[in-house]
Amino acid sequence: MLSFRPGAILGCSLALALALLVSCHQSGSTQAATAAAPPLRPLNLVVVTVDTLRPDHLHCYGYSKIETPAIDSVAKDGVLFENAVTQTPLTTPSHASIFTGLNPTTHHVRDTGGFILESSSKTLATILQKQGWDTAAFISSAVLKKLFGLNQGFRVYDDQMPKPGKGHEYLEDAERRAGDTVDRAIRWLDMQSGKPFFLWVHVYDPHAPYQPPAPFREKYKGRPYDGEIAYADHELGRLFAAVRKKSPPAKTLIAVLSDHGESLGEHGEYTHGVFLYDSTLRIAFTLSGPGVPSGLRVKQQARTVDFLPTILDLMGGKIPASVEGASLTPFFMSKDAATAVSYAETLYPKINMGWVELRAIRTNRWKYIRAPRPELYDLSDDPTETKNVIQSHGAEVQKFEAHLKTLIGTDGAEKVQTASVDQRTMDQLKSLGYLAGPGRSYNLTGQGVDPKDRVEVLKLLEQAQAPESGLPDSRRIELLRQALSQDPGDPNIYYQLGAKLEKQGRYPEAMELYRTALRNGIEHSRLHSRIADLAVRSGNKDEAILEYEKAMRLNPSDLESQANLATAYLEKGRLDDAERVYKWITTTDPEYAAAYNGLGVISIQRQDAAAARGYFEKAIALDADLVDAQLNLGLIYKMAGDRARARSCFQAFLRIASPAEYREVIFKVREELTALQ
Repeated sequence: MLSFRPGAILGCSLALALALLVSCHQSGSTQAATAAAPPLRPLNLVVVTVDTLRPDHLHCYGYSKIETPAIDSVAKDGVLFENAVTQTPLTTPSHASIFTGLNPTTHHVRDTGGFILESSSKTLATILQKQGWDTAAFISSAVLKKLFGLNQGFRVYDDQMPKPGKGHEYLEDAERRAGDTVDRAIRWLDMQSGKPFFLWVHVYDPHAPYQPPAPFREKYKGRPYDGEIAYADHELGRLFAAVRKKSPPAKTLIAVLSDHGESLGEHGEYTHGVFLYDSTLRIAFTLSGPGVPSGLRVKQQARTVDFLPTILDLMGGKIPASVEGASLTPFFMSKDAATAVSYAETLYPKINMGWVELRAIRTNRWKYIRAPRPELYDLSDDPTETKNVIQSHGAEVQKFEAHLKTLIGTDGAEKVQTASVDQRTMDQLKSLGYLAGPGRSYNLTGQGVDPKDRVEVLKLLEQAQAPESGLPDSRRIELLRQALSQDPGDPNIYYQLGAKLEKQGRYPEAMELYRTALRNGIEHSRLHSRIADLAVRSGNKDEAILEYEKAMRLNPSDLESQANLATAYLEKGRLDDAERVYKWITTTDPEYAAAYNGLGVISIQRQDAAAARGYFEKAIALDADLVDAQLNLGLIYKMAGDRARARSCFQAFLRIASPAEYREVIFKVREELTALQ
């Protein structure tokens, strides 16, 4: 009898008439409508967001060591904002601010993973779609999957990441290259005819790890971050050329902006999300098109929340009263715009590391950061934020604190609730450096571990993670153990260390590590699912069932653990329990192919071949690469005497089955095929 197979996402398997199961699922989608608005000028709009892009690494911002002609061309034809900032150094909430004109405290997307933009939100896409625009988005990372709500108002929302290869049909990569995303966007552009369109293209390449393709890898040797940016710019050049063919400049607004920057080691941070310094808050922001003067450089502060009102203003529309940003068009006429005060926050340290959240107020001159040890910087004198002058500027601090309280509440505290995220998405986010919370609440009091006091932990984590360092896993494990000894309350370290131990086959150590995390008060569905997976590996299915049940209670949307639990029930002969869970999965996600495969196996045990055939056919219709469903359906066809269909399914199985995982089964299937000739 074949049993469970361990992996990053646990595959479920059991032999019933040579039938195997394995888990996979598809994400759902949401749509939202928007209220009526005045007619807009029928301008085409192309918005490009480049993830993790520091403006001071672009040629048009004065960086001579790189070539970025595509983005430079937008700045040359239009306006470049020299002092643009984001509301948060995290991808999902930053994009929510870009497309709603709201601060994170208002749109409620507070971190990457675990927060979903409310369906009632009035996004730029919903506004334009309501007025007749054709809308499409092509994104390059799982952090913006439609399940997080940013698909609202887009008729097309292409968020399908590539699959990693043969034998992993239920997995999906966490990101895709800019070239793939641009190809898809250009194909969509080529089909446009007549209606004004809004096209959003998101490219992710500058995000860590920095691994530019050739020839950018060689041209920017030793500077892979720059190589990623240059590659992304090259692909955007193709996109802009396609836009020019489809829509003349007099009818086209083009915007390029980053969602946040990257620390690159400054202030003890290596990527982004932990601190609120300008290395991650400053963004690139260029805009060209009708109503935008060419060659203009604006020195005053601009914010991500100002993007939506600026676009609506250029299109002659009314800015919704709820919008917290302001139009930037007054700057085009040397007038003032209401952008002098910018709010910023990061909840990443609280949710992901167990430290304290940070909040900030930024003006053209000052940066105030609320932390257990608060900071104030005079940006006009100290743009790199190295001299904390808080002791000598009490009046400014009081003013900024008062402003924070108007945003948060008079007591300066707040409570937030994360949403549950399915296991596959959690794994994708984890691979990108994010840890989605499993549906729990957090009290934001500003009290706790100051992230500044954990820079040594950040250094150890960076050393343990860096793929280019070439360190052996044994050394990485040692570094992670050092980090854990300094910060035993950090859930992220347990997952990283546990993954390394499992990779080395040190399963008892990994099991004890996860149990230690639970004893230290870290309650997360992923801990229970990992313990359950390891219990399966050791043959203790009773313990596995208990742990999967705990994971299910903590995060009901973790469909991988649900499917694993159902299979464990099946192998223990608890058919009713298995059926209940599989049917719950199909109710939650009607496109979860593996659940139908499991229901088919239950039908076989109940000697209902007709029902089994229906379930297996449903599974294959949803996912033709679901390897075990192809095998199961082939067996059903063979039993029914349908030799042609049986051969077709067996051949499909052989095309997609991993030799490493299905070696013995492949041999038997080949024997079956020979007998069917």
